[in-house]
Amino acid sequence: MEIIRGSIVRMLNEFLYTSESKSVLKHFRENPKDFELYHKGFTIQQEKWPENPMNNIIKLIEGSEQFKNQNMIICDLGCGDGKIQEYFDSHPSKNVKKVFSYDLISTKPFIIEADIANLNVADQFCDLIIYSLSLMGTNYLDFLAEGFRILRTQGFMIVAEVKSRMQKIDYFVNLIVGMGFKILKRDEHNTHFVLLVFQKQQDKCGFNGFLNQKRIKQILCATDLKFQNWQDLAAYILKPCIYKKR
Repeated sequence: MEIIRGSIVRMLNEFLYTSESKSVLKHFRENPKDFELYHKGFTIQQEKWPENPMNNIIKLIEGSEQFKNQNMIICDLGCGDGKIQEYFDSHPSKNVKKVFSYDLISTKPFIIEADIANLNVADQFCDLIIYSLSLMGTNYLDFLAEGFRILRTQGFMIVAEVKSRMQKIDYFVNLIVGMGFKILKRDEHNTHFVLLVFQKQQDKCGFNGFLNQKRIKQILCATDLKFQNWQDLAAYILKPCIYKKR
């Protein structure tokens, strides 16, 4: 039974990484037990990690000078089990005013069900957005663009991502900088994950407009790579997490 359950979790994981978020949302709403099974499997997997990125994000919010006494409104996009909100709801901090948690399916009363590519949230609503291992869909650029929209200018973005997904960390950083952010922190000490902190510098998202070779060169520092559109470029920069078949 455990082998069968593990196989299903692996298939769901592959589905999440190789599908658009609207297709994933439709599937999980029609098959809520699949979402429950996936999250149980993910929780078991987390217990095997040397460090949990969410714990590191909490420490960062509590201890970093740029967040000190900021009284921030935080949007945790793709929050999983909502650990970050649970922590700050039970540990009041001058750095945090309120955490809002969003995911495809709500596993707890406070989690808001939403496709994070299309949020019912006002422009420049929050001071900090978080993507902790949540840039999973093939349309993850839409997640980032939506986060850009709801984040105030000079607000912050924290991204925790699996290192093995990245062709080069520099490419991903350049992509985000090209949106209209600057990089503040790059923590690569963990063997599995990278933790990045950015600050929004402009009102208009840099993903707007045609993808030309000049923009590709700015992101990849290369002239011999050609992509038809932003989605093809995104797929090159962040690969899906696919379990090796046994």
